[in-house]
Amino acid sequence: MEYMGKHPCIFTEIGIPYDMDDKYAYKTGDFSSQSSAMDANHFALEGCGCNGYALWVYMCTVCHFMQACFILTGNADKWQNNHEWGDLWNGEDLSIFSLDDKPLPLHPNPNSQVPGPPSRSVSTISVDRSSPAFSESHSTDQSPVLPETLKNKLATPSITSQKSNTPAEIGSTPGFRAAEAYVRPTPIATVGKVTSSGFDLRNATFTFSLECKAPATEEVPTEVFLPEFHFPRDNTAVEVSSGRWTISVDDRDGGLIQRLRWYHGVGKQNMKVKGVQRRQGMPLGKEEEEGYLEQCRQNSCSLM
Repeated sequence: MEYMGKHPCIFTEIGIPYDMDDKYAYKTGDFSSQSSAMDANHFALEGCGCNGYALWVYMCTVCHFMQACFILTGNADKWQNNHEWGDLWNGEDLSIFSLDDKPLPLHPNPNSQVPGPPSRSVSTISVDRSSPAFSESHSTDQSPVLPETLKNKLATPSITSQKSNTPAEIGSTPGFRAAEAYVRPTPIATVGKVTSSGFDLRNATFTFSLECKAPATEEVPTEVFLPEFHFPRDNTAVEVSSGRWTISVDDRDGGLIQRLRWYHGVGKQNMKVKGVQRRQGMPLGKEEEEGYLEQCRQNSCSLM
């Protein structure tokens, strides 16, 4: 990218072929290959320091007359992304949404409801239960556009959002469509120049560095998007080179999201956030299951 000079660089479209390996993931619900591919894309984007990117999301739209015909004939689901037909465009299957897969769930106990010990850092995690954001988080009518709500946001009222008639061989085992790889922490607004930023998916660790000539203030802090799936309140550790930090859930910018706000000093500053390691690409219904060895390790017991 040196030949471009010092200019902003934005990738307008990135994606991976979800039907790789002869649609193995559609037959088993195991999206681990797709998760690795998506993670590799993001690793490259984060490493090159680009200024932004857009994930490929595709939904076929048709006129109201055609919609009515499809509904009457029972073929409406064939005009939305599914395992059988993909994106319905030149045989491509790159969209992060599919009618035959499930949205990525939040942590089983959302931050606004999780009791537990204080954070392991000197700063605190806070959720204002009296705020409009807290009330909206319990409403099904005002949900944010996030991976777990994407399906409902994309579906139109005149087209059913029920499971498609995709052949059982490739439609009976839904997965998360590698969402854990693209739902990543990222800086939202920074006080200073970002020198590095990246997410280690395997170890659920986010690292972030910047250089600033002025300190972050109460009114203007550095802000980072911190997805609850990887960083639940009851199991997140934050290390910073200076200052203090808070984590809260609010509805700024049109949706309820979890933010980390950092009130740091001047000069070179570093942050490290450790979340929860999860098995990648697991089929739905197995992602929360733990093997015997893992349970023993968590409970500090030993195997004979």
